[in-house]
Amino acid sequence: MAGLGRKVFEANEVLTAADVNGYLMDQAVMVFDDASARSSAIGTPTEGMVTYLKSDESVSRYNGSDWVTVGGDSISPFLLMGA
Repeated sequence: MAGLGRKVFEANEVLTAADVNGYLMDQAVMVFDDASARSSAIGTPTEGMVTYLKSDESVSRYNGSDWVTVGGDSISPFLLMGA
């Protein structure tokens, strides 16, 4: 499923499964132990997905055909979900 873009959620708004899959998954950095765990969890990545790998402390984005490492040596995981 391709992302739905960006959405600002309102207080007391019902969060549906479609919202989680279409908005939140594309607005979050998903955290995995390593590339193998990422591959197991994300069967079909979509362009623009971003992940953090604990094994080598790297941030990657999916460019539509491959995972590409982004950033430098000082990526801080303090804002990452599940870090």
